[in-house]
Amino acid sequence: MTSPLRTTRRAFTTLLGASLLGGVQACGLSGTGGRSITFRMGLRTARAPGETAPGHFTTDTGWRVELSSARMVLGPIYLFENPSPLQPTVTGHWLRRMGEVLVPSAHAHDSFFSGGRVLGEWDREVVFDLLAEGGATRVLGRSPGIAGVARSFSLLLQPPSRALGAEAAPLEGRSVVLAGTASREGHTVSFRAALDFPPPVELQRVDFVPMEVELDDEGLFVVELQPHRWFEGTLFERLEVPASGAAVTVPPESQVHRALLVNVRRHTAFSAAWE
Repeated sequence: MTSPLRTTRRAFTTLLGASLLGGVQACGLSGTGGRSITFRMGLRTARAPGETAPGHFTTDTGWRVELSSARMVLGPIYLFENPSPLQPTVTGHWLRRMGEVLVPSAHAHDSFFSGGRVLGEWDREVVFDLLAEGGATRVLGRSPGIAGVARSFSLLLQPPSRALGAEAAPLEGRSVVLAGTASREGHTVSFRAALDFPPPVELQRVDFVPMEVELDDEGLFVVELQPHRWFEGTLFERLEVPASGAAVTVPPESQVHRALLVNVRRHTAFSAAWE
């Protein structure tokens, strides 16, 4: 029996895959659009400004965080021709969108398909170890696309599927697992945080991340994960540390967990580069 998760993901991928295929065919027939291309898709962990190692940063609340492990499941990834509605150029529009950016919800963003043509895709899920590459790029493989300027991208966050096998074992069925220490003014908190992004798909999407890259043959499109952004607003002083000093399992009802859950789905949690 097909699970609701697999059905939702398959429908989502099929619709967007059809959009990309239709765009390629239309361009080829009309002669006015971009040509069909193949490029590479990659992932890497961005370093916070002024830092030399990924996963080391100081939060806006003054906590020095050092991640000792960080894994997540992400994908599919889709590149769109239209600019992000979260990067407006008109002041009035910016003000209207501010509340949506600060408090994202299932209904906060415009329709997913308002991104226009899909210019590129990675249609699979991937387990990514944010610290394993030391900030280097992990190349996932080759992707089909359409030559032209892509101005936004979207991706899914989701629980690992059985297809990922042993690679997903450290996640223990969770979407994101982070562990490390947070220190401030002589106080250190060891923590482990696990996040879940179950269906529906509206609650798994990171919509319309702003970018501007010109897609072409044999280039490398890199999705950059920004973990220092994920911890914005976190108040580790509110966690109850065991008397033994053991690591805290961050509870779902805690402020730290809620902040992480919101921040990982913000458009600022990711960025893009073309090489």
